[in-house]
Amino acid sequence: MNQVVLRSLLRARTSELHEQLDRQVGEFASRADYADYVTNTHRFRSVIEASLPRSDLWQILPLADALVSDLSDLGVTSAAHRHTVDLGPSAGALGVYYVLEGSGVGARLLLRRAKAIGMSETHGARHLALQAGDTARWPQFLALLETVGPDQYDAIIDGSLATFRFALEAYHQGVS
Repeated sequence: MNQVVLRSLLRARTSELHEQLDRQVGEFASRADYADYVTNTHRFRSVIEASLPRSDLWQILPLADALVSDLSDLGVTSAAHRHTVDLGPSAGALGVYYVLEGSGVGARLLLRRAKAIGMSETHGARHLALQAGDTARWPQFLALLETVGPDQYDAIIDGSLATFRFALEAYHQGVS
């Protein structure tokens, strides 16, 4: 029951930011659009991965290295992003994971789009293939959410909102 309530709250509270991010990602109908997407995704993931607290509850699927390889395939030099971002109290880490794991669901669609412009699991779309390849992660994460008590909901929602806001910043104006 907790999962349904928490998941509904997360979806409702993040829907506007999620829609904005989907618009920022766009369709990437061209190689140039796709290169922008990969650059922005690397910008976001490299910082967010460095900012995550270590957790015994959940381990993210790191994508920063695959993104560097994808950028190289696209002829784009990846910039090092050494700073971190404050994602709020560690109790909100599940909110961060919610956004990152949810992006794996969307990666299936994005991988199809990338393939339509000549990318593949071994050239330019490694990070998407990694995300799309493990279909068990999302249900496993949802099962983890089921174990969370209502006293943690606000922190989790705040963590997810902070993550979406940071992603929008990375996609909109860039962070370094």
